[in-house]
Amino acid sequence: MEPRVQLRSGVDAVLQRRGWPRTGTAEWGFLDRSGFLVDAEAEDDPATFLAEEIRELRHEVDAMAAERATAPLSISRSPVDLASRIQAELEASEPSGDDDRPGLWERARGAAMLFYLERTGRTVADGRRPSPTGAPSDEAAAFEIAHPVRVLGITTVGEWQATTKVTLALDPTLSAAQVAAMWQKVRAGVLRQGARGRTVSRKSLALALFVAHHPGRTWADLRRMWNQLYAHWAFKSPDLRVFRNAAVRARRYLLEPPELDDMGAGTWQWVQRRAARLASSANNN
Repeated sequence: MEPRVQLRSGVDAVLQRRGWPRTGTAEWGFLDRSGFLVDAEAEDDPATFLAEEIRELRHEVDAMAAERATAPLSISRSPVDLASRIQAELEASEPSGDDDRPGLWERARGAAMLFYLERTGRTVADGRRPSPTGAPSDEAAAFEIAHPVRVLGITTVGEWQATTKVTLALDPTLSAAQVAAMWQKVRAGVLRQGARGRTVSRKSLALALFVAHHPGRTWADLRRMWNQLYAHWAFKSPDLRVFRNAAVRARRYLLEPPELDDMGAGTWQWVQRRAARLASSANNN
């Protein structure tokens, strides 16, 4: 059996053990063209490495497809609008509970209505939050009770998406499991696409910093210096692409911004175009 065929069989076995579909022809072809199969040679467990890459690739493709299906290209993507959209998604996606127990949002709205009825003898006429400059009011209190989780804001320093921060307001009665479930939805809304946030090893962190500390060097020089300084993490493959791709990928996982607007072509074309840009920005010497 050819090495590539044997490797693909190993990857499919890992995917199936984890309950994921086997590799498709387009996926495998993309991994081959993008150098991932070469990268795998430097890994202790190439099959598991590639299975994880395929899983992340599918997530990126699915996220982009969802963006295209639900949001027109003209939609505003300002931090305020994004926060409002994620808040709406949180409230709409939360299960309503079973026949005996209301869900989180249903319970919160009922509690807010009860509070307002006891205070005023009336139902809440307006679900919008009163102006923050106004005095504390029954409406403002009811609003807070009705929203156990609120996305207060999404901030970014300049255009550097790696600085993105999300501010949440949480009801202290929420359980750790409830907070975790809500955060997963918020995180998915902010990081629809992009590699930042992926788990990185200490080797990858050190490699990204090492390359940044030596600008202008060729990849061949960088690999030689790296192997001398970090013998325990040496790149033994004679193919220079293994070292170069590992360095580019490590940097991308640490700082690459999510590209929410890059949706002009089909799903695989988008991924291929992004990979091509990364490769072209690297020093090919």
